[in-house]
Amino acid sequence: MQIRSIQLESPLRHILDTELSERETYLIGSIVSQWGFLEADIFDQTLLSFEGCESLPAAMNKNAQFSAVLKLWLERVVESNDGARKAVLKAQYDKIISLNEFRQAVVHSRWEWTPSAPHEITAVRVHNKSIKRVKFTSDDLADFAADLGEIRYAIRYPGGVQDRAKEMAAVGGYISRRGWDLLGGRLKIDDSTDRSDTE
Repeated sequence: MQIRSIQLESPLRHILDTELSERETYLIGSIVSQWGFLEADIFDQTLLSFEGCESLPAAMNKNAQFSAVLKLWLERVVESNDGARKAVLKAQYDKIISLNEFRQAVVHSRWEWTPSAPHEITAVRVHNKSIKRVKFTSDDLADFAADLGEIRYAIRYPGGVQDRAKEMAAVGGYISRRGWDLLGGRLKIDDSTDRSDTE
């Protein structure tokens, strides 16, 4: 007679929580996603500026250091425009530089909070042999995510809504992912409540 041993998986999982609220977690994810798109948009525009060139600089081949690609974007894309479009793009470059330290804090930190200020979270990281702390509220994170979305819009459409309209006319229309979910019944209008309303 053969006896079989049955091992049951433990239903318990030992997990450490970040202790971030759902809204904070959502907003941090939104910031990371927006910044990723921002880097990709800048890389794509810079790459197009090298069309017809025999070789690319190392910064473009490796795409390992955003600051190097951003500098090339400034030289090759921003400076190649003129008038109002150049001013809009240069303003976005300045905003990206000014927001970079906050982006570093959001992406490369651990998060802390204290019972004396539960509405505040502190991003803590070690950089250049020093400990850096940046305090955020969820409203700060929401503003940061919105700022990144506006910067991306201005980079993609430096001529504003006219540029967007031209693109839409060429593409022939667009339905967002949320729109597809609504049309397909995977999302109800009640489910699309602004997350800030649920806090």
